[in-house]
Amino acid sequence: MIKEIKKGNTFVVRGATRVKLLEGELEVLGKDILPGKEDVPTDESESSEGIVIVPSALSFPLFATKNSKLEIFTSSDENIELVSENSIPLEWKKIKDNLIEKIKNYESTKPLKIMVLGISSGKTTLIKYLANNFIREGLQGGYLDSDLGQQILLPTTLMVGLIDKPFINLKEIGEEKRYFVGATFPKGNLKFIVSHYTNAMIEEFSKNHKNLKYILIDTDGWVKTEAGCVYKSYFVKKVDPDILIVFFDKEIEEYDKILSNAKERKDRNVILINEKNKYFYEKSKEERRFLRQSRFAQVFENFQKITIPLRDLIFIKRDYDTEKDEVIEVELGLKNLVSLPYHYVIVGLLDANSSLLNVALLFTVNIEKGYALIFTDLSYKEQRKIKKILLGSLRLSIKGNHQGYLYL
Repeated sequence: MIKEIKKGNTFVVRGATRVKLLEGELEVLGKDILPGKEDVPTDESESSEGIVIVPSALSFPLFATKNSKLEIFTSSDENIELVSENSIPLEWKKIKDNLIEKIKNYESTKPLKIMVLGISSGKTTLIKYLANNFIREGLQGGYLDSDLGQQILLPTTLMVGLIDKPFINLKEIGEEKRYFVGATFPKGNLKFIVSHYTNAMIEEFSKNHKNLKYILIDTDGWVKTEAGCVYKSYFVKKVDPDILIVFFDKEIEEYDKILSNAKERKDRNVILINEKNKYFYEKSKEERRFLRQSRFAQVFENFQKITIPLRDLIFIKRDYDTEKDEVIEVELGLKNLVSLPYHYVIVGLLDANSSLLNVALLFTVNIEKGYALIFTDLSYKEQRKIKKILLGSLRLSIKGNHQGYLYL
């Protein structure tokens, strides 16, 4: 269908939808969209000049900076809502302007750490908006995703990458480092492990990019309950952001404790977002589950069954030493492992230095014949680098369907 939109208005578009800009000019979360060529993206992770792909269960605001004409392909007219204003809240614009000034005046040799925290209130959307506007000002930075349940990237992992160009989809960020956790929720000691991993990734990434101006840190939505409060308070303390942006809700009492702990660092800038974004699309649990499953299915699509010899190979889990405040590796005996429901558990394939080679599904451990049967896409040369198998807790089918858990 062909749609026209006047300057100053917004189409809030839900997926799965493909939009082609025929005339005019749009802005999507700070990224400028201009009419482009006739080429078509091959999948939803790719973008082409003049084309915006909105994946299923997501929503993007297309703000018209000029009178524009669009060609829209979607399954239902209900996926398109016309808004007679810019759907980006004024509060976000003020935060953006404030942060740009802070980054430009920041004189430390280390990047400014900006963390966004809240309960599923548009954290990632805000980060995209900030990042694109920072790039517009010539400010290069990093993006770190600490949300294990992330739907666009690979769930059960943490990722850091370089922001050096405008983007809408997180897949467009150049991934540089990934840590495997093996769960979609930081239960138990994982809340400490995730905090340590996040801090380590920031330090390593900063060393590799000396001219980095900032790092945007995305977080999960676990705030409620005493455990959630402990997790977020520890996370903030360990990662130590310079600026903490909180989607605040006065009805959630855990925020008071988290903010009280965060303000113990006197020079930390804590920014509260009190205004609700009335155009924000809140994904349901079913939609989040569907997106995770779809992402797993995409990752597993090119996997195949391979066998690796058990000689010189150890199975491990990661744990947290409370006394030393450090993450440790614990070796798992094969006899104990095979007595557990380990089949189809997601694992991390590590080299001798415990660096992640890739993820895999563990099918079978045959002690008598001395091999493990796994599902992955590593080449033969890469397989020879495998020295450790780090067990996660999530059990999946080869299509990405949830099969249960492995409790170690």
